[in-house]
Amino acid sequence: MQRINLLIDMKNTKTLHTILCTTAIFLISGSCLAEWTEFHADEEITYYVNPESRKDLKNPRIHILRDFKTPTQSGDQSARLMYEADCENKKIRLANGVYLKKSMGNGEVSGMINSNGWQDADARIVLSKIYSLLCRSEQHQ
Repeated sequence: MQRINLLIDMKNTKTLHTILCTTAIFLISGSCLAEWTEFHADEEITYYVNPESRKDLKNPRIHILRDFKTPTQSGDQSARLMYEADCENKKIRLANGVYLKKSMGNGEVSGMINSNGWQDADARIVLSKIYSLLCRSEQHQ
């Protein structure tokens, strides 16, 4: 009886592992295959947005890609980020993200980026543009 329970537990663990691996591959490949559209560039970074990633929530969210024109000191060439806006208070924050070793959101993940807290949407031109992408709908005006 104990052996049967162990086999059932092993089968459930293997199924759970398969589901988790499949989900991870789907999420990672989805970002890699995303349609990125350039919306801002400065001397150091080109910024891209995936308009299809926009989530229309109370605080809407969107995926942004930073492509560094020269690699960072740690060798990173890009970063995939999720921004969130508080449209009522005209605030925006970087919710989370990852640094990557190759350009255009490809390559090995080299580090995590945590939230930097809420900022005024007008603090920097790129933040203002991201805010406009997030708070453009009538329900947020």
